[in-house]
Amino acid sequence: MSFLTGTQAECLYSMPASGQAVTAAAITVMSGNTAANPAFLLPGGFFNPMEGTKPGKALLLKGGGSWATPTAARTTVFTAAMDATQGTAGITLGKTGTLTSVITSATAAFDFELMLTLTAQGVGATAGTLNALGWVEYGIANNAAAGTFGTYGANNASRFMIGTPQTAVTFNTLTPYYLELFNTWDAVTNAPTITLTNFYVFGLN
Repeated sequence: MSFLTGTQAECLYSMPASGQAVTAAAITVMSGNTAANPAFLLPGGFFNPMEGTKPGKALLLKGGGSWATPTAARTTVFTAAMDATQGTAGITLGKTGTLTSVITSATAAFDFELMLTLTAQGVGATAGTLNALGWVEYGIANNAAAGTFGTYGANNASRFMIGTPQTAVTFNTLTPYYLELFNTWDAVTNAPTITLTNFYVFGLN
């Protein structure tokens, strides 16, 4: 905190337990969704101009976990969304296309980061817009990664950009939204799996 403005970054949510392992060939929530591991609900009015919010107010989503395609490559899709109904992907914040794992591993990991910045409050102070941009990265883990700096693929990490900086995300500033993460495998053959172990939501100002 610089003390220049009197504001500071704040951890609004830290997922208290690992999410469920996603193995399905369907879009499935992998962030908290149980009583013991609840989803994060961004309250309606967080970006409400009636409370003094101005364009530039921002959120930062960060997290990661483990994944495995133990016996053969599979394809997968990673999605971050804000949802009026918990567990149901609603407004897409950031999403990959269909990714094909080029490594076969039981000890792989992923992490992600997504920046969300309010750019407009809209007519009637309800139709807000967010700039959304970030990345998700996959690679070998288990404290055993061996690769070459500056190279991607094979046993090295691969980063994919998410979000659509060309088009702002539109939402209702007065509606409560769950901030959630989802994964989709193309098939259950060869036992693909992914588990979100860490998930944080930061309010930046």
